[in-house]
Amino acid sequence: MLWVEKYRPKTIKDVVAPSDIIKTVVTWAENWKRGVKQKPLLFAGPPGVGKTSLALALANTYGWEVVELNASDQRNWSVIYRIVGEGAFNETLSDEGDFLSSREGKLKLIVLDEVDNISKKEDFGGESALIKILKRNPPQPMILIANEPYNLSPELRNLVTMVNFRRLTRDQVVKVLERIAKLEGIEIDKKALYAIADNAGGDLRAAINDLQAVAEGRKVVKAEDVIVAKRTQETDVFKVMQKIFKTYYSTVYSEAMLLDESPEDLIYWIDANVPLEYEGEDLYKAQLVLSRADMFLGRVKRRQFYRLWKYASYLMTVGVQQSKSKVKKGFTKYTRPTFWQKLVTFQKKRELRRNILKKLAKYSHMSRRKANTELYDYVRFLLSTLDTDTAAKIAAFYDLNEEELKFLVGDERGEEIYNYMKKHNYHRIEDETFLEGYAAEIKEVELKEEEKEEVEIEEVEEEEKREVEIAEVKEEKKEEEKKETKRKRRKKEKKGKDMSLEEFFS
Repeated sequence: MLWVEKYRPKTIKDVVAPSDIIKTVVTWAENWKRGVKQKPLLFAGPPGVGKTSLALALANTYGWEVVELNASDQRNWSVIYRIVGEGAFNETLSDEGDFLSSREGKLKLIVLDEVDNISKKEDFGGESALIKILKRNPPQPMILIANEPYNLSPELRNLVTMVNFRRLTRDQVVKVLERIAKLEGIEIDKKALYAIADNAGGDLRAAINDLQAVAEGRKVVKAEDVIVAKRTQETDVFKVMQKIFKTYYSTVYSEAMLLDESPEDLIYWIDANVPLEYEGEDLYKAQLVLSRADMFLGRVKRRQFYRLWKYASYLMTVGVQQSKSKVKKGFTKYTRPTFWQKLVTFQKKRELRRNILKKLAKYSHMSRRKANTELYDYVRFLLSTLDTDTAAKIAAFYDLNEEELKFLVGDERGEEIYNYMKKHNYHRIEDETFLEGYAAEIKEVELKEEEKEEVEIEEVEEEEKREVEIAEVKEEKKEEEKKETKRKRRKKEKKGKDMSLEEFFS
């Protein structure tokens, strides 16, 4: 089960939101409780700040039934009238789920999520139907939810009371993550929590999803375990996965376009999760569509023809979505692409190598470029072949830690050298005498490098000198041409002045 759902607030007290928002919403609910009709509320703000959670927690706190219509449902004129209209003007539900009018019935909270997308062509007439319903002053509390409230018409905005949500602070997000980790029995580094919170950018839902992904299969989470891709703020990639695999709603393409993920990244997400949702003929069709999308992406790279992104994106979203003959029932836990996991491993190795080169360069008094080309492999060879005591002294001289040693010479040998260093208390010293054995070699290489650099400098200076000489010759030639042109013009002018009128017209 997703932790986002597992730890969704049950009551108003559990909701993480500014006190002024809580006060406004509670006052609104209390008025409804006393029988005083109120204008519908419009919860407006970025994703993951608790808009839907507050609406559902409010209903639970006051014991109201909930009639919810979200973006995965079609919301055209007839659907809005049938679901929202009947829900707003009737007070109870029958055992079969139909709306019945009953004066003794409890209040129901009508929740219409992502209402800012209701004007799309797939929801034709939905906004006008909603406006008509609101103008009738419905006798049931209603909450509309939008990320971009100004995508709504002014007429609709005038019929509601807007409640503006703000992104959560870093500390607010960390506090929630800390509580969830404790309830899950996970020991997590404070730095890891802050890294997740920073990456989420105030999006609590995104932060909880990242925490669950990082903590998968672990009871202890360290700061270095938290290597997450930049979080998209427009919409959540897991939500797009659900739209692709769990619905037939064609707006999934436009939803995917709101992601920060490029099509090249998104295709890895979809490819990694298709086998979790599809099987047999459906899986074959989906993989066929993905292969065609990948062909378009390949052409984009080769030809820099980015208009093909549109076709690739449509194939990998709507194409894969329509490949299924039926929706797989039950919850599916989506996974991150293995390609990215390999990329993260590669980046970690690259960072280790970079740190080692810094130390080699610093303590051998040379540039990192030289350390890379002339010293790195040599030191690795020495650590691998020399006796443990000498290898440990070299490792101590370069201040290499256990992880760096394992990277250089393998886990077993690296651990052996590191344990020997600890046992004999070897540590970084400024005595470089044990390097004298190959100091002459290093000096010789440095001299050759210096000679090479001097030759290169001389060649560059000669080249610059030649270029200056050529430029001077060209400039002189240009000046001569100008003077010659002036002389010819003056000669013509003089000739014209000396001509008689008869000669001029002849």
